[in-house]
Amino acid sequence: MNAHPSLRTTCLLAALSAAACSRSTDKVTIDLRRPSQGTPVATYAGGVLTTEDVNKALAQLPPMVRLRYQSPAQKKEFVERLVTMELLAREAVREGHAKDPEVVETVKNVLAQKLVKDERENKTPPVTDEEVQAYYDAHTADFVRPETWRVSTIFLAIPENDAAKQKAQLAKAEKLLAQAQKLKPEDWSGFGQLAKANSDDPSKVLEGDLRALTAADLSSRYGPDVAQAAQALKQPGDLSGLVRAKTGVHILKLRLHNPQTTQALADVKAQLHTRLQNEHRNQAYEKFITELKTKADLKVDESALAKVVVDINPRAGAPAGPTTMTPAPMSLPVPTVPPATTPAPTPTPRPHE
Repeated sequence: MNAHPSLRTTCLLAALSAAACSRSTDKVTIDLRRPSQGTPVATYAGGVLTTEDVNKALAQLPPMVRLRYQSPAQKKEFVERLVTMELLAREAVREGHAKDPEVVETVKNVLAQKLVKDERENKTPPVTDEEVQAYYDAHTADFVRPETWRVSTIFLAIPENDAAKQKAQLAKAEKLLAQAQKLKPEDWSGFGQLAKANSDDPSKVLEGDLRALTAADLSSRYGPDVAQAAQALKQPGDLSGLVRAKTGVHILKLRLHNPQTTQALADVKAQLHTRLQNEHRNQAYEKFITELKTKADLKVDESALAKVVVDINPRAGAPAGPTTMTPAPMSLPVPTVPPATTPAPTPTPRPHE
């Protein structure tokens, strides 16, 4: 009989918190008894739960879940839950579930994860300031922020083979330009409303804001004439004339011009330290795994491997084959907190040439 997931998790917790290994690496003896140091808060046959145990278990829960255990009655419920898990684990072992293949595979997986975490986090040499400086000096170009122009646009599409429509759209563009010229340079709302009500570009939902773009981006997305017109604008609030593009005409208003800058080492030091530390961890881990395989004299029979069949369309009702268990999170089986609502993404304007 397969063990219930919560039972497997409980046994797993006990195995990792207090495992006494024999000389053979193929066998693990699990001691389910808790250390008795600390202030007892609950006792039961063969065991004791301390306030330190309870505090540690509470600390592993998300803050919103911990709010559920404030009153004496709620704390008692939490303590009884912990004890119940201990009792269930002991009963599971008594009934032989500790030898269940799924439990064994889960224990092996979590032991492997524990070793990987220890190798990556505790056995990796720290990154030095000299390494950070050397990386920065060798990759200075990576920390150059290019020159950008943030402009807003009112775009009117002009069809190629409709003279009447072309004339009407150009006349409309002239009127919109005149309206925009009457606005104060800092009147972004007024220009935005003109874009929102008249523009044929998807950016009208953002009141015409194209966001910050380099000259190359402006040219590739909207055409070289638009890029040149944007670069000719010098001060925030400056307005272009009618700028022809392949599919229509633009009226541009400069929101912000950012010159090219280079980030100083002090500004990116923490970022570089994290990047290099991760590289150290990956390199050390890959070396560790390679050595582990070498010591184990790992060999793969390619001819036998070719006979392995991966069925991506299993028959309905067919029994599932053996799988490698993914360890359950090491926490109490408390109700989960609903995830926060993800905000809708901001629309990305499509380019017009």
